[in-house]
Amino acid sequence: MKYARYIFQNNIYYGIVTGNEISELNGDPFEGYTLTSKTVAVSEVKLLSPTLPNKILAIGLNYRSHLGKVSELGHRDEPSVPEPFLKAPTSVINPGESIVLPKNSTKVQEEGEMVVVIKEQCKNVSRHEAKDYILGYTCGNDVSDRNWQANDLQWWRAKSSDTFAPMGPFIETDIDSGNVMLRARVNGEVIQESSTSYLIHDVSSIIEHISSVITLEPGDAIFTGTPGSPVDIHAGDTVEVEIDGIGVLSNPVVSE
Repeated sequence: MKYARYIFQNNIYYGIVTGNEISELNGDPFEGYTLTSKTVAVSEVKLLSPTLPNKILAIGLNYRSHLGKVSELGHRDEPSVPEPFLKAPTSVINPGESIVLPKNSTKVQEEGEMVVVIKEQCKNVSRHEAKDYILGYTCGNDVSDRNWQANDLQWWRAKSSDTFAPMGPFIETDIDSGNVMLRARVNGEVIQESSTSYLIHDVSSIIEHISSVITLEPGDAIFTGTPGSPVDIHAGDTVEVEIDGIGVLSNPVVSE
């Protein structure tokens, strides 16, 4: 099943996407819903981030192809456990909304990622139970300023500047999170391409590790890591993140 969150005629709805059409829901996928008889074409709505998370956690260094690929951060060994960091909820933007390069930023890069969306409260969950707490998956872009990331004491602005967490376009409930293709493009050129089968720590292990100390709540988002070598982005660029079975998240880039 594919969920959309969208604006139509100045109202915000959740819906189920079938082909090029959305069936409106009364309610939402987290609290429960009924399916209405109202439908609308995807082309007639403004798509929103499919979740508004209270928390965003992101896993660093979770593809071997990414280890050592960010020169500003130096050599990094493969982590023995998932290594999460936090992104501010205020960094979330919608599909089609602009990634804004802060005026003092110097080296901003894209990072295409598969994002897990949590369905219900989740604490001290084993890896064998973890998937029972997942609503589905969406595309994400963990936008990062590398110089801030390398030189600040904390990653607060490197990872959480406003607009640094695009998500969308849909939540897909039925993909194999351990074997799906992810691609990131800048101005149509493929920059990153990998199967999620190359994740060092899989989704279930990530949820087990995080939920051992942090309670995950409905709508929370987990960025699962980025593969390969991200590139610098500049005003005028367009960044796309595509995951097979979910869709394409596209965002233009502008300067503040």
